[in-house]
Amino acid sequence: MWRRPRAPTPAAIVVALVTLVACGGGGPADHAAPAPEAPGPRGASIYALRCAPCHGPEGGGDGPAAASIDPKPRNFRDAAFWHGRTAEQLRLVVRQGKPGTLMPPFEGVLSSAEIDDVVGHLESFRPAS
Repeated sequence: MWRRPRAPTPAAIVVALVTLVACGGGGPADHAAPAPEAPGPRGASIYALRCAPCHGPEGGGDGPAAASIDPKPRNFRDAAFWHGRTAEQLRLVVRQGKPGTLMPPFEGVLSSAEIDDVVGHLESFRPAS
């Protein structure tokens, strides 16, 4: 017997929309080159647009979409996360995404320089030793 598909839950719709916007799926205007800025502010502004919806504005893994995501987004404030973590490992995840999670690949969405700027901004969340 054929069954009618269930309607998506509001939480699923929110996650889909946040992921679409964060991944650059909002149309050609989203792919326009940003105005030249110093690397620090550019990394922060890219993070705010592309990463904060899931990872939170302060990197705590508590963005507005986080409640609907499983597994939960990475908490960049967790000292254990940073143990042995290199900038190149961060770049790789930003470029290629993280299989088994909703972390999308940003290669082709962000330039190599923008990825470097975001990784530089992520370093600002590293707890003091």
